[in-house]
Amino acid sequence: MNKDKKPTEEHPDKAPEGGIAQEISAEDLEFIIGSHKTWLESKGKEGKRALLANKILKKVYLQGADLRGAIANQANFQGAEMQNANLFKANLSSAYMRDALLQRAQLREANMEGCRLIGARLQEAILTKAKMIRVDLREADLLEAQLVQANLTGAYCRGCNFFMADMRKIIAAEADFQEADLQGAELGGADLRKALLCEAKLANADLEGADLRGADLRESFGLTQDQIDEATIDQDTHLPFELG
Repeated sequence: MNKDKKPTEEHPDKAPEGGIAQEISAEDLEFIIGSHKTWLESKGKEGKRALLANKILKKVYLQGADLRGAIANQANFQGAEMQNANLFKANLSSAYMRDALLQRAQLREANMEGCRLIGARLQEAILTKAKMIRVDLREADLLEAQLVQANLTGAYCRGCNFFMADMRKIIAAEADFQEADLQGAELGGADLRKALLCEAKLANADLEGADLRGADLRESFGLTQDQIDEATIDQDTHLPFELG
């Protein structure tokens, strides 16, 4: 990964083929959520799965909403209030979620590939086994979030807060964690091959069994030799000057 490369940020209200995403009224959204609830409770026999793909849902209020299995790829949730929402196995691929409030949201096994979560608030969110390939988490807050076995391959996490997050066995090859706060994070068994960790804060991070082959840890803060000894490195791993 290029150390200085940043992901492009397309216009959030553009649907595929250059079309404009669709506005949705509060009344229509309430009906969709109600029908989705019926669909869930009847195990698909009644109601209808929530289809929110390409919908504009800026600053919408969805606190505690049950949207398990909802289809919301390429939707615009900018600034949406989604604290405690249940998005288990929801399709949020390529959704625009800048500054969304997702504290304690249930995102287990959700498809978030290419999702743009710049500045989003995900404190204590559950992202176990979430598909987060190439997700954009710039300046997002994942304090104490659960990301066990999440796939962050190629993710852009520069400046992200992962303080005390549970990131065991994540797949994050070639991900960008530059300037991220990983202090106290659980990274046991994590795949961090060729990841960028320059200027990342790593004090007290658990790196037991982590794969750091080819990773760049130059100018990282708080890293100790004991942490390195517990991880796997190779000749292409770049360590801080004092540990090199």
